[in-house]
Amino acid sequence: GKVIVTGTARGDDHKLELRRVVSGESFGEESVIGATFRGDATAAEDARVCEIPVALLMRVLERADGADAAHRLERRLRRRAATELLQTSAFTRSLDARDVDMVLDALVYRDVARGEAVYEAGDGAERVWLVVDGMVQLQRATNERVRVSAYLLRGDFFGDEEVLQRVARMEAAVASGPSLLVGIEAELFRTLADRAPGALARVRRVAHGSDAVVTASVGAAASVGAAASVGAAASIGAAMSATATMTQLAFADLYRLDVARSLLVIDLDSCVRCGNCASSCAALHGTARIVRRGDVIVTSLGGAEPAPLLLPTSCQHCEHPACMIDCPTGAIGRDPTGDVFIRESLCTGCGACAKACPWDNIDIVARLVPHEHAMVAIKCDLCRGFAAPACVEHCPTSAISRISPRDEMPELARLLRLRAEPHKLSLARRSGSVALTVGITLALAIVAVALHRRGTLAPHRGLGLAFGVVSFIAFVGTLVYGFSKRAVSRRARRDKKPRATARSPVHTELIVHEALGLVALTASLGHGGVSYSGPGGAAALALHLTSALGVLAVIVYALVPRWLTRVERRAGLPEDIAVRARELRDRMYAGVSGKSELTKKLFERVLVPYARNVFGWLWLLGSRRDLVTEERVVRARIDALLDGRGHERLAGLEQLIRDAVELRALGAQRCLSFVVCAFLPAHIVLGAAAVVLVLAHVAMVLAR
Repeated sequence: GKVIVTGTARGDDHKLELRRVVSGESFGEESVIGATFRGDATAAEDARVCEIPVALLMRVLERADGADAAHRLERRLRRRAATELLQTSAFTRSLDARDVDMVLDALVYRDVARGEAVYEAGDGAERVWLVVDGMVQLQRATNERVRVSAYLLRGDFFGDEEVLQRVARMEAAVASGPSLLVGIEAELFRTLADRAPGALARVRRVAHGSDAVVTASVGAAASVGAAASVGAAASIGAAMSATATMTQLAFADLYRLDVARSLLVIDLDSCVRCGNCASSCAALHGTARIVRRGDVIVTSLGGAEPAPLLLPTSCQHCEHPACMIDCPTGAIGRDPTGDVFIRESLCTGCGACAKACPWDNIDIVARLVPHEHAMVAIKCDLCRGFAAPACVEHCPTSAISRISPRDEMPELARLLRLRAEPHKLSLARRSGSVALTVGITLALAIVAVALHRRGTLAPHRGLGLAFGVVSFIAFVGTLVYGFSKRAVSRRARRDKKPRATARSPVHTELIVHEALGLVALTASLGHGGVSYSGPGGAAALALHLTSALGVLAVIVYALVPRWLTRVERRAGLPEDIAVRARELRDRMYAGVSGKSELTKKLFERVLVPYARNVFGWLWLLGSRRDLVTEERVVRARIDALLDGRGHERLAGLEQLIRDAVELRALGAQRCLSFVVCAFLPAHIVLGAAAVVLVLAHVAMVLAR
C-alpha cells in the first residue's frame, strides 16, 4: 500500500506533505533516535504495515550482523528523521536543497539527560542547537537563585545569538527532561544566516536583553509578564502571560507537567491527611502504590482559584514513558487509552524501570504470590480493570484527582502554546457550608434545650419521645459511614469501561454522616435536654461528647489544612518532620562554614536564636504569614541591623534564612499535623462508648 507522512511547520495551520512511503520503505524513524513522532502517518490506500519495537530491532541487528550494522542503520534513520524535522523549520525552508544537504551532513546529534547542561554561562559559542525532542530551559544564577529565562520546545533554535555575535554564552542551557538535540557548527550557521537574511526572525523565540526574556525566581511564586513577540514567532512571554500564580516549582519541572497524561494531584487546602488514599490502595492491591510526599505547586485548575496542589509519589502515565523503554522483557505496556501498566508475569524485578523513572514512582517489592522471580515492580495502574482509581473514590473530602495537566491547567496550556481551551475542574471547598451548618445546628440545639426546660418536651411521651426515636435512628445511621468508608472491596467494581471522571462516593457519605450526627445531637437534646443523671443521662452525655467532637473535627478539617499548607514548603508525612529537622540543622551549620565573618555573626546572633525559639512556631502561625513572606521579614530585620553596610559580604545568607524559616515552621507543622489527625481516634473511642451506652439505654426502656 501507500502511507503519507505529513507535518506542520511552526506558525502554519496547514499540514505539509513530508513524503510518501511505499512497499519496502520505513517510516516512524523518530523512534530510533528516541524522539516522538513529529507528524501524522495516514494510509493513502489500503495498506499492510509491520510495526517493529525499536529495542527489539536493535538487539536483533546486533546479534545478527554485529554492532556496526545497527550503527549504520541508526545513522541512516537519524538522517531521515532530521530531514523531516528541518522540512518543518521556518529557518531551513528559506534555504535551497544544496544548503539543506550541507546542514544534514554537518549535524551533530546529542542526547541530553534530565538536568544535564547543554552548556554553561561563559562557555564558548561553538554551535547553534535545535531541539528535536524534549525541553530545554535557559537559565542564569543570580543572588543564589536560578532565574529561568525561557523554555525551548521541539523545533526551537537556541544559542544562535551568541554564535552570530561571536561572544561567550550569556546563560546556561539545561535539559528539563531527556532531550534530543542537533547542533550546527558556528561557521556553517553564520554562512546560512548570511544566505537567508530575515530567516532568523521567523525562528528565534527569545532575544537576550529584550522584553522577550521571561524570568522567574526560584522559591517564590513566579511573576511572569507578557512580552513582545520577536519577529513572526510569538515569544515565550506572550505565551506565558497570566501565569503569575504557578510557583517556580512548576516551572523548574515543567517537563513533568508536559509529559504527564494522568497526573495525581491532591488539593492541600482540602486534604485532611487521613491516609485513606494510601490505605484503600493497599487494601485493593496488597501494597500501597501512592505515597503522600512530593512537590507542591500553586496553580489553578480550569476556572478555579489558585490552589496548592501536591504531586504525590504515584505514576503519572507519561506520554513517552522512560520506564517502558528501559524494560528488558517488555513487561511494561500501554493500552489504547494511554494507561501504562506492568505485566507482573513478565517482570523479573531487575529495577531498570525504577531507575529510569525521573520521579521515583516505581517500587521494587517482594511478590505476594510464589514466582520464579522473588521481586516485582509495582506502580499505579489507575486500578486497571476497575471502575475508577481507589484513591480517588475513597477520599472523604474529594481532595484527590487524576488530571491531564495540558487539559486542566490553563497556565500550562498557554506556556506550551496549546490551542485547545483547558477543561474546567472544580475543587471541593467547604468552609462556607460548614459555617452555615454549624450555625443552624447551634440554633436548633438552643431551641430544643429551651423547650425542654420549660417542660414542653418530656423524654417518655409525645414529641419528646419522638425526638428520642429520631435521635436513635440518626445515631445508628452515622455508624454506617465508618464501615462503608473502609469497604474497599465493595466499591472496587470490575468494569471494562472505566468512568471518565471519577468522583468520591465517600465524600457524599461523609456529608450524610455529618448531617445525621447533627440530627442525632439536636434530637437527643429535644429528647432529654442537658440532664445527665441515670443510665439515660450517661448515654446522652456520651452521645453529646461524640457529636461535639465531631463538630469540632468538621471545623478543624475546614480550617487547619489551609494553615498547614501555609507553613509547608514540601508536603510530607508526620514522621518526616524529625528527619527534616535534622537535615535542616546539619545543612545550616555546614552552609555557614567558609562564609564571611559578617555572615557568621548574623547567623549566630539572628538566625540561630530565631530558629531555636521555643514558641517561634506559634508566633509564625499567629502572624498568618507564609514561608516566603516570613523570609522577607527576617531579611528586612537583618537589613535594618546592617543599616546599609556590608551587603557585599553576605554570600550564602539567603539560603541560611530559608533554612532557618523552614526549621521554625516545622514546629507549626508538627502541632497542626497532630491537631488534624487527633480528632478521629478520639471521635471513634467516644463513639464506641456512646454505642454501648445508647444500646443499653434502649434495652432498658424496652424492658420496662
